[in-house]
Amino acid sequence: MVLVPVAPGLASSSFVAFESGPVRPLAMAPDGTRLFAANTPGNQLEVYSILADGSLQHLTSVPVGLEPVAVAARSADEVWVVNHLSDSVSIVRLDPLPGRVVRTLLVGDEPRDIVFAGPGRSRAFITTAHRGQNVPYDPQFTTPGVGRADVWVFDANDLGTGLGGTPKTIVQLFGDTPRALAASPDGTKVYAAVFHSGNQTTVLG
Repeated sequence: MVLVPVAPGLASSSFVAFESGPVRPLAMAPDGTRLFAANTPGNQLEVYSILADGSLQHLTSVPVGLEPVAVAARSADEVWVVNHLSDSVSIVRLDPLPGRVVRTLLVGDEPRDIVFAGPGRSRAFITTAHRGQNVPYDPQFTTPGVGRADVWVFDANDLGTGLGGTPKTIVQLFGDTPRALAASPDGTKVYAAVFHSGNQTTVLG
């Protein structure tokens, strides 16, 4: 038997995680009482109470899908979590604590972000790639002029009876790798940022 000494530097080196990049990892409850965070390497939603002095108190951790990258809160007790690797959205109820996933929506490949807009902020918009095991269409991979970015739209008050939910519509965008979404203050418009848009734009400053 040969004993090989381990260098102190190696023994004490920190672990470096490798996971999908977060897009909207933090969200605050509309009433300002809670902060929600996507724990990407832990595959969990972390829930914090916002105290009167602004400090945070951890309340609970709720297991969701694989590699959550975006969070959106409908209320202090209902949070939607986008799972990048699972191609899904977990709907989490926090009343009562410790909370649980009450519904899982199946969406396109590599979902990235979510916002609520429309009447009463009741429409959920989710960016995905124009492909995946859950898409209800032929992606036409070899057809010129077909966009490679989708925005799935769900009615938060009527998710449908299907196992993975039923989207109201899927909006196709001419681009690739959709990322962030933003809603106008009145909720009548939703803007999508496409990572590989192919429009030759850049930012100068």
